[in-house]
Amino acid sequence: MPKTTIMPIVCFVTLTLGLTLFGKRKSDYPESEKALKPNTVDIDTYAEGINSIFYDQNGVVSYTLRAENQIHFKNGYTKIEKPLIRLFQNEMPRWNIEANQGHISNSENDSTSGLKRKNLELSGSVQILGLDEFGNRMLISTEFLEVDPMNEILKTDQRVEYKMANIQHSAAGMIANLQDEEIIFREDVRGSYEKA
Repeated sequence: MPKTTIMPIVCFVTLTLGLTLFGKRKSDYPESEKALKPNTVDIDTYAEGINSIFYDQNGVVSYTLRAENQIHFKNGYTKIEKPLIRLFQNEMPRWNIEANQGHISNSENDSTSGLKRKNLELSGSVQILGLDEFGNRMLISTEFLEVDPMNEILKTDQRVEYKMANIQHSAAGMIANLQDEEIIFREDVRGSYEKA
């Protein structure tokens, strides 16, 4: 048999053998494919460039929510990408909270306002930026954060880093009541202070 005939046959056999041994088709993994992709039939709405304003019972801006995109599913679950939440106090923006992603869930009606509360769970490089009453910049970072924006309550059980001009803290877990300007670090609290 000439060499020109043998080479294509050897290549064909090698390719067939390689595909048989290593070339699993996507249909061979249906469970993992379904887990990674939400069923598009379940999507209710999709929007890009979200910019929502939420008001309290007196008609004053309570907070704003921006996101690159939002997917709302028929079961009420809402997924957001690159959210930015701005919390207002005395009609002035006081706190910014940003993350890589998050989801929104409706909670029960707020007992004081009667308004439907929305709770947010943010994840991936979550940063809380704010100013204290003296105008000093404050940065809190974590990987996961639960936010009740109407009551300005923040919670996490993840590692937290807190930084100001000359103060640094770290802890495992935190509860913050931004209206009362109270932050409670839960455990394994460490910190340092440098004189200005």
